[in-house]
Amino acid sequence: MLFLDRRTLHWCLLALGSALTPASSLAQISSTPPSPLSRQAPSSDAVCSIHTSCADVAPSMIQTALGPSPLEGNLRYLTDDIGGRITGSPAAERAIHWAADAFREAGIADVHTEKFTIPVGWSEGRTRLEVLSPEPIPARLASIAWSPPTPEGGITANVVDVGYGDETAFAKAGSSANGAILLVHSNLLVTWDDLGHEYSVAPPIAERAAAAGASAIFWMSSRPNLLLYRHTVAGAGQLDRLPQAVLAREDAERIARFLEEGRQVRVHFEMPNQISGPVESENVVAEIRGREKPDEFVLLGAHLDSWDLGTGALDNGCNAALVIDAAHVIHVSGVLPRRSIRFVLFTGEEQGMLGSWAYAHDHRAELDRMVAAIVFDSGVGAVTGYSLGGRKDLLAPVQEALAPIASLGVREFTFDIETGSDEYDFLLEGVPTLFANQESANYMLNYHAASDTFDKVDIRQLKRHVAIAAVTSYALADREQRIGPRQSREQVDQLLRDDRLDQKESFEWSLWQSGQRGRQP
Repeated sequence: MLFLDRRTLHWCLLALGSALTPASSLAQISSTPPSPLSRQAPSSDAVCSIHTSCADVAPSMIQTALGPSPLEGNLRYLTDDIGGRITGSPAAERAIHWAADAFREAGIADVHTEKFTIPVGWSEGRTRLEVLSPEPIPARLASIAWSPPTPEGGITANVVDVGYGDETAFAKAGSSANGAILLVHSNLLVTWDDLGHEYSVAPPIAERAAAAGASAIFWMSSRPNLLLYRHTVAGAGQLDRLPQAVLAREDAERIARFLEEGRQVRVHFEMPNQISGPVESENVVAEIRGREKPDEFVLLGAHLDSWDLGTGALDNGCNAALVIDAAHVIHVSGVLPRRSIRFVLFTGEEQGMLGSWAYAHDHRAELDRMVAAIVFDSGVGAVTGYSLGGRKDLLAPVQEALAPIASLGVREFTFDIETGSDEYDFLLEGVPTLFANQESANYMLNYHAASDTFDKVDIRQLKRHVAIAAVTSYALADREQRIGPRQSREQVDQLLRDDRLDQKESFEWSLWQSGQRGRQP
């Protein structure tokens, strides 16, 4: 027979009621200080100590996640009111303060921010292009992020077509590339592989352009219908070497046709980007403390920053709102997991995962106690499972732990390594990682684009993802045994080589090799 004092019994009854009753609807969260919730979960010093298994608590968590919640209002405020959130910008700072308030409004008492510094601050000026010959045609373009500005007064130069930018194309262009603006072609972006290719080929092309003496680069947009978007080409938040812009696909193809006909295309290009010195940003961190092993923890994360041509709804506002809602779902369940769960909204992701890099570095002393990093960063396409970052030893325990959400479609587990999101630095530190595998849905067309807005988000599907994220986090935190050990540097190095990262021209590999990033020897 279990005896409980009156205070603990009171919290146990509240916890039972929370587990059986869907969460009541909460008002949309604004950037003003939050009001106290009408119902608070038990504090860590008065928690119900009766263990509730994940299988038992998962149905009520799923029910809560699918029911009324602040999710839609939160996402609407983040995207419509705050808008695009380039790291280091006033909008990003506003989003950081809002997110901290949103976690508190969700019932999480332990909330704080952690500062880090990005190497260079950046914003786009008034970019414009005049086609001087053969005809004065309109042309629409947007700066590549972290591109340097054009010289004062702009650049007047010929455009030279270098096709897809391979070495053969540059050899064909020869000395005509010197001083010219180079037009680089692209295929339409349709699949995840297309997206990976777009990122992987850009840095070596930029290097070839600089070596050839080019004055700038125009990248043909990989989206149709004059749709513009923003990427970086240089990594780790560094300023790029050459001025670069994305040129609307139809405009780029028109120019390419002129050049194919042997007609000279001469343009005047102005891009007065604003560059500053180092800029401070912050990660937002909230925590639910575990009941038995509070110093061990699972991390559920997404990135809060975005690009600014659209309002960053699919990438990655929907998943920032998801993390806040998952914290709320676990909170109102009234049941504490065995270990702690940290909910982290990173900034600096779009500049090279700078926020998660800083977090992993600053928390290195406690990473032996980190159970897993779970990250969502692929819009609202259906979650089919998780990538386990090359760790085949994690498969059986993860499948067992996540059996309660197999009915939500979480059945497929892969071993590829995702180098372009916030779980990456935890993988480099040897920590088990789970990156949500998702169907592409409407992600590719709108990726980083002016069209990435609130109306593109399927709220019903996003609620399913909240349920998946909440149960995944709780299951891994509450499991009696951890899903896997932290790996040594040697093990991580072999993992990366098995994934052939050492054969790719990437800043990620160079930073790992040099010891600037990842687990130390």
